[in-house]
Formats: sequence, structure tokens, C-alpha cells
Amino acid sequence: MLVFLESLLIRHPAFYESFGHIETLLNTCTMDLRLLSFALGASSSLLWPWLPSWEWGGLMLLIALPLACYRCWRLLFLLLGILWMQASLQYRLAWLDQLEAQVSHIITARLQSAEPEGDKFVRLLLRVASLDGQALTPEPLVRINAYQALPALPAGSRMTLVVSLKPAHGLANEAGMDGRRLLLGKGITATGNLRRIIETQAAAPGLRERWLAEAAASWQGLTHAPLLSALTFGEQSGITDEQWTLFRGSGLTHIIAISGQHIALVAVLGWWLGRLFGLRGAILVALLFAAVYSWLAGFAVATERALIMVLVWSLLRWRRREWPAYRIWLWAFVVLVLWDPFALYSAGFWLSFMAVALLLAAGYMEAKPGLVRLQGLLLIGLLPLQLALFEGIAPLALLLNLLALPLFCIGIIPLALIGVLLAPLWGWLAHGLFWLADLGLQWVLWVLTQLASQWQLWWPVPGWVMPVSALLTLLWGAWHVPGARPLLIPVVAALLLAAWPTPVRWQMRVLDVGQGLSVLITRGERGILYDTGDRYPGGYNMADAAILPVLNRLDVQVLDYLIISHKDRDHAGNRRAILRALPVRHELSSFEFGKLTTLCRRGQRWRWQGLDFVVLWPEQPGRGHNNDGCVLQISDGNRRILLSADIEQEAERRLLALGRGELASTLLVSPHHGSRTSSTPAFVTAVNARYVVHSAGFINQWGFPRPEVVARYQQASQWVTGLDGAILVEPLADGLGIRAERDHGPWYRRGGAWWRPVGWPTSPSAMSRPDPQQRGAADPKPVRK
Repeated sequence: MLVFLESLLIRHPAFYESFGHIETLLNTCTMDLRLLSFALGASSSLLWPWLPSWEWGGLMLLIALPLACYRCWRLLFLLLGILWMQASLQYRLAWLDQLEAQVSHIITARLQSAEPEGDKFVRLLLRVASLDGQALTPEPLVRINAYQALPALPAGSRMTLVVSLKPAHGLANEAGMDGRRLLLGKGITATGNLRRIIETQAAAPGLRERWLAEAAASWQGLTHAPLLSALTFGEQSGITDEQWTLFRGSGLTHIIAISGQHIALVAVLGWWLGRLFGLRGAILVALLFAAVYSWLAGFAVATERALIMVLVWSLLRWRRREWPAYRIWLWAFVVLVLWDPFALYSAGFWLSFMAVALLLAAGYMEAKPGLVRLQGLLLIGLLPLQLALFEGIAPLALLLNLLALPLFCIGIIPLALIGVLLAPLWGWLAHGLFWLADLGLQWVLWVLTQLASQWQLWWPVPGWVMPVSALLTLLWGAWHVPGARPLLIPVVAALLLAAWPTPVRWQMRVLDVGQGLSVLITRGERGILYDTGDRYPGGYNMADAAILPVLNRLDVQVLDYLIISHKDRDHAGNRRAILRALPVRHELSSFEFGKLTTLCRRGQRWRWQGLDFVVLWPEQPGRGHNNDGCVLQISDGNRRILLSADIEQEAERRLLALGRGELASTLLVSPHHGSRTSSTPAFVTAVNARYVVHSAGFINQWGFPRPEVVARYQQASQWVTGLDGAILVEPLADGLGIRAERDHGPWYRRGGAWWRPVGWPTSPSAMSRPDPQQRGAADPKPVRK
């Protein structure tokens, strides 16, 4: 259309002179397309298979020059978006190379926030000024876990600490939260643990801290004071896991976590008050209120986006210009990416921007769409994105949002916000407003609790639902959007291909559960789970983080067997959670957890879905210690897999004495995570595995798998779950097909030095350090050792 209008203007000057305003329209549309091109170029960083080096940047600059000369502005802005993200990411991640020389570091940092979770666990967010005496530019944001009681320190306090630091990391399974992307979306590039405090210099409480203290004094004693703190100041540490579960299941997390609608409410309040001073007075007061509230809320991504939109709108109104809403949306997108490139990796960024985009689309499709229609459009349009990010749906979200949004937007949030404004002046009046807001929160939580007791509010869904929902959404859009119906043919074809039946083979997954073990064997919708990973004192556990999401993705509704090798927490920590989550037909363990537990004993055999299972150890059930672990061998007639629990040298010697030949296996899950107390040379020789998987955490404190153990398996292809993610094993005609989760996907999900661009020189410290990941050539495919 733009090309047609441009050619029309060139060929007919009279037409151009009669309708000169079309030139302005073309210019503004051209600028919109340039902004869109920049946004698309920047967003492409989510899909890059690797981080480009400076050489690639130079090549793109060379391409940009002729594009600018020939005025190919759309391609040029697309390239500029790519270059901006490449340069920004390299600049912000380059400091991670300094972490490779050692694990323990001395840092000097400014405290951003401290979130206590229990009596002896505090999560610190720090802005690091120096690392081992060297100043850092830019100052990176890191998250430190302190497993000890700490004195209360205000934000801005200066701290000198001894910490263990490692690049941002998360579990890598087919399902479950992508921890690394979640951290990068918050701007956090490294995590670690506190080892020792050298010095602290408490800062004087800032205005925000004093304001928060005044508000906290006003709502003290109220039932839902932590929720009021979250609604007004963005402080969410006091919200319980049960409450988050209720909000997620009801689709109300966007209300509790400060989002754009909170900023919009404050801006509208400022506009009403500022109307007393005329149009420009209203603009200034609205902008001031929005900026102050964004500052109180800590400038979260959603508040930044809303504040930028308010700022752009205010400037336009000030200059008495009327821009379409989509142009403001594009400017907000681009400005926020320029301000904070890591925002692109935040789920909240995409949910908020896509929600606004859908509302804009509704306005163009219909003059005055009703509230029910808008909520339905948001539900349908955001469904694929929600499934991709959270792997589940809240079926009652539409109804509950229709009921709760007016209550929050007209009652609870305005009352709480006015209470915050009045808290430093009239505490008694603020307390009355907070009491009313608290009463509304009590009613909402009571309703949600009653609903949760009768129905399941949050529905995890199998993996096939997300692509199907995306195709159905495209089908709906192609039918309703004028001119888009030709898309119906490829969408229907894709749906037919998705529904085409495929043969079902057995699969085994060594899940990435940090420092622990969990192995899932499946065929179709049936499964066997061997060990359950760890459960930590703060509440974080591998059942919710890895095991249950993978079971839901595979649509496994019943476990035929739950096998707990022994009672150590990193193997049995989530046993009760699994038993509560889904039916288990048989439970087998070397430790008697309960009356329904069948004790594991050498010689037990069964056949399941074409696979033969044999228990090789223990001879007699013991007390659930390492050497009592249930050793299991799985065979399909052509290949054998050995799951060796945490057995050590004593059990290995006895297994060799009982039958050396029966240990031979194609794949071995190494004993005791690759500890030096296991994998004796005789045992390694007897098993003679072609493939070895070490289930060990990323940069764990024991150094598992130990380098000497890795060397003993030098003739095998080796993987480490903490480095390579979950390992998928499938039968092939000539052996086993093995796929590591971190061998695929975008750059930030990859294994190894994922932050280092392709072609980036390795630091001398990293080259001199022994690395158990070095690749060898004992196998035709790339080998990890």
C-alpha cells in the first residue's frame, strides 16, 4: 500500500498538491515501520542460537552503510536493532569471564534489596562495584543467598563480602521455568552464596524507605498487610506460596504485582487533581504522580513500560498533537529496549505489551468493545504466550477478572494508594483507608479459597496444547481479520499434521534436578520415576521445578512405579509431593518409608511396556544408606541401561563378585554423581558403557563429577546434567539416540560459556584451569568428558 501511494504521488503532481497531507501521513507511517523494524531486530535476540562476536558486529556495520546510502530504512533499522542488542549484551555480560578463575570472590557492592524468607535465609540483591579489588563497569546486578540471620540494612548500604559466584544458571528440562531467562529478565547476571561478611556500612534510610516505614506503621496489625505492601510498594516478600497459588489460579497475579494499570490509575488520579490548574497543569500532575509511584514501586519492567507510555502521551498532549495509540505503543517498546535491553527476556514485558497490543487491536476492530469482549480477546490472544511461559491455564480467569477488576481498580487500589500518599501526614486517616482496602482483600481471598477448595483453579497442560492453541488462535484471527482468510489453508494443514498419529517408543530422561537424581522412563502416557531430587528448606523443590512440569508436558497421569533408591534427601526429598500429586500404583525402595513400600531386593524382576527391569542390588534391604541403594537395570532386548544410585566401592566390589557379566550396559547413570568414592576401575571396566550420564549440579561444592572419575570413563561419551541439562535417551536401530537439552535452543539456554560470543578469546585463567567438560574424540559424535 505504501509503495502504491508513493508511486501515485510521484506520477501525479497535481494529486500531490491537492492532497499534501498524505505526504505527512506517509512520513509518519514510514517512521512507524522503522520503529517496528528496530523492535523486530532487537526481539530477534530471543532466537539467536549463539551470541555474535564483535566481528559479526563489524560485518553488520559494513552492511548498514550501503543500506543508509540507498535509504533502505526498514532494513537499516532492523539491523540497528540487532546491533543494539549485540553490543548491549556483550557489554553487560563480559564481566562473567572474571568468574572462571575461581569460585570464591571478595566483592564490594551496594544493597538493592534484602528479602528474608524464614529466620535464617535472606536473599540479597546487590549492585557490584568491585570484584577482587577490580572496579566493574557497568556495575552488574547479582543475587546472593545468605543462609544465616543478617542485620536489617536499608537499601543503598555498602557491603564488602566473601561470596561464591557463578554465572546466572537455571535448570534445563523440557518443561518447567527457564531459570536463566528469568534471571536475565530481571537484569541478574550471576548468583551465589554468602560465605563471610567483611564489612558493612549502613546507609541512611532514603525517602522511599522512610515512606514505606510510615505506611507500614499505618497498616500494622491488618490481616493482609503484606498484600498492601505489594500493591503499593512492590514489596512481595511477605506474600505466601499459598496466596501466590491462589492468584495464579485465578489469573489475578497481574493485579497483585504492580503493573501498568496501577500506574494508569495513579496518572488518572493526578489528571483529575491537576485539572484545577488547566490542561498543562493536569499533564504535569499526572506525569508527576506516575513517576513518583513508579519510583516507589522500584521501577519494575511493567511500571517502566507504563511510565514511558504516560511520558510519551504527556509530551504529545503538551504539544497538542494527536498520535494513534499504536504509535505510542511502538515508541514505548523501543524506548524501553534502549533503556533496559534485558527487559526483552522478562515474561512480564511480553505479557504487558501483548495485552496492550490486543486492546489496541480490539479498538480497531470494533468502535466500542464491551468489557466481556475485551476480556475474552485477552484470554484467547494471550493463551499461546501464557502456555509457552507458564505451561498451564486458569480456566476461571475470565470470570474472576470480570468480577475482581472493578473491585481492585475502583476500590482496593485507589484506597491503598491514597493511604500511601497520606501516611506521612495523617497516619490515622491512612489507617482507615488501609482498613477498607484490607477488608476488600479479605473478601477476595475468602472467595478464592472457597473456589480452590471446590475446583482446581490452575490446570497444567500437556505439551501438545501450546502449538495447537497457537494454531487455533491463528485460525480465529484469520477468520475474523479482513483479508487474512488465505491463512486458513496453511493453518488447517498444520492442524491436520499435528493430529497425524505417530509410533510411540519408550524414552528415558535423566532430569536436570541440580545436585540430585531423578530419572523418568515413559512410553506414551505411562511412566516410571526413579528418585525425586532434592527439597530445600526455603520451600524450593525439584517436584514443582522439574518433575511435575515434565510429567504434565508428557501427559503422564499415573506412575506405574515410583522407585526411591535410598533415603538421602537429594534422592527422596520429593517422595511425598509426588505421591500427593498423582496416583502411584507401586512403590519400591531400599528404605521402608511406609507400609505400602515394597523393599528393594536383588533378583526382583518385572516387565513393563516391552522393557525388562531387574534389581541387581541390594542383597538385603538395609537402612537406606548409600551402599543400600536400589541398583536397577533396564533392557529392551538390544540395549541395557544401568541406574546405580549412590553405591560406593564396597557395593561395587560385591556386585562384581556376584556377577561381573550382568553389569555390562550400553548406558550408565554414574554412581554417586561421579564421586571419587565410586566408579572403581574394575566396576567401570565391567559395565563398559558406551554412554555415561553424571547427574550433578552446576559448579557444585563437591566438584562432581570428579576429574579422576571422568578420566576413568574416557572411552565413553559423557554428559553432566548441571552443564548439559536434561538428557533424553531414545532407542535407535544402531544403539541409543541421546539429546542434551542445552545443545539446542537460543544462546542464553546453551551449555558452556553461554555468555561468551562466538569467536571470543578464552581467558588465560579459564585455559589454565582443569575443565572436566573438555570434548574428546572417542566417539563419532561430539563427546563431553
